[in-house]
Amino acid sequence: MSIDYEQQTRDLKDSLCIEKVIGAYVHLQQKFGGKYIGLCPFHDDSHPSMHVHQGKQIFKCFACDAGGDVFSFIQQYERCSFVDAVKLLRERWGNGSEPLVMHTPRKVEKKPVVELPPAQQEAIEAANIRFLKSLSGFHPEVASQYDPDFAQTNGTGLDKPMDSEMKLSGVKAIEPSGKYHPDCHGIAQTYIDYEVGMAGMSVLHGFSAMAGRIIFPIRDAGGRLVGFAGRTTFNPTQEEKKHVQKYLNSKSDGLYKKSETLYGLFQAGNAIRNEGFCFLTEGYKDVLSMVAAGYPNSVAQCGAAFTNEQALLLKQYTNRVAVLMDADERGREIAAKAIHVLQSNGLQTCDLVLPPGEDPDSLFRRLGRQSFRAIIRESQLTDQIQSTTPKSELPLQATEEFGTLISDRPRLEAREAELRKQIGKLYDKRFITGAGPDRIQLNIDLMHLHTQLKQIGKQLNRPKVWH
Repeated sequence: MSIDYEQQTRDLKDSLCIEKVIGAYVHLQQKFGGKYIGLCPFHDDSHPSMHVHQGKQIFKCFACDAGGDVFSFIQQYERCSFVDAVKLLRERWGNGSEPLVMHTPRKVEKKPVVELPPAQQEAIEAANIRFLKSLSGFHPEVASQYDPDFAQTNGTGLDKPMDSEMKLSGVKAIEPSGKYHPDCHGIAQTYIDYEVGMAGMSVLHGFSAMAGRIIFPIRDAGGRLVGFAGRTTFNPTQEEKKHVQKYLNSKSDGLYKKSETLYGLFQAGNAIRNEGFCFLTEGYKDVLSMVAAGYPNSVAQCGAAFTNEQALLLKQYTNRVAVLMDADERGREIAAKAIHVLQSNGLQTCDLVLPPGEDPDSLFRRLGRQSFRAIIRESQLTDQIQSTTPKSELPLQATEEFGTLISDRPRLEAREAELRKQIGKLYDKRFITGAGPDRIQLNIDLMHLHTQLKQIGKQLNRPKVWH
């Protein structure tokens, strides 16, 4: 007798003990009443703030508001979809033998994808890793113009210890578009964190097209090294563009599926969930500059067009996307198409428009971190909020709420941090307060503070958890 997918997931959830599943990832300390506490893995936690409730089969962190059921925990920890979370839980903790029935929620007409055998995928990834390890931190010929210490870095990768001044000099060396503003501290470390390197003129077999280019490694949402993008070390003129491609990408194969991949999503996943929204940019360098400017929740589309598959991938992390494309005619066209695809898949969009002719990377490089952040906060919202619902039918509160994500976020985050601090102090005070009027007053004060925190959380679009 077959069982439908929803029934199977319910049965699986009923068979699991959330404290055992989470306990496999986090050291939990048992308290009274079937409750457990532990360090939260979703933020830098030094004092146990994650609570696991055995009876309700839920978890919640009172510091970062992460929470949900056992499926939610696996999705957030493993950075995977709901379907993959079900598969993982079933493989590791499920005890049923009934085959898992998978139903596609919607029909997507596209060319059939030839799925490579696991062994072949592993071989491709192994070759990618070898190529990544062969990259130089900085191009010797160009680097020597800035700092002789970079003259010989072949094969050392990007993890060579360097002080901040040397790092910035090195990033200038692989940046063909001009100098960085002095307030661009952090850009060098971002290049290192995202494994950006330089391919020599002699490269490994299979990567000849990448020779002599700046290399941007591309990882899928799970962290697999699936491909590369290679950029010229110069900005080609219109005449040169007839013979030289500014960017070359790994070909789409069974491992790298360009239409299903977002650059930087692996690094940005947790930040997107924490911030409640995502910046979608046009290029790889835009992501690096956004991250260096303090926006780690940034990704870029892979390929010329944003796809339904990429929209559905983002939807696993958030339902709100701030589109931030280049401020030229082509960039506006790309933004319009991306917004259409996002809306068609049920996501809300915010269209940020930069000064004419600029892009996130050029602005950050020219103005520095603080001025760049000010421009992002004050960017023109062409349609403040868009969704599948006509704007005229959206409540004013919804429109203002998403605009707040950009313009008023610093003030709200400061207030949120202060409220959490006050709540923590009151919990400590309640711990040593016996039953009576004082404890009742503490509970009332905590209730008021939690109400304020919940309201700010809604404005910041924090992930929804139980209250």
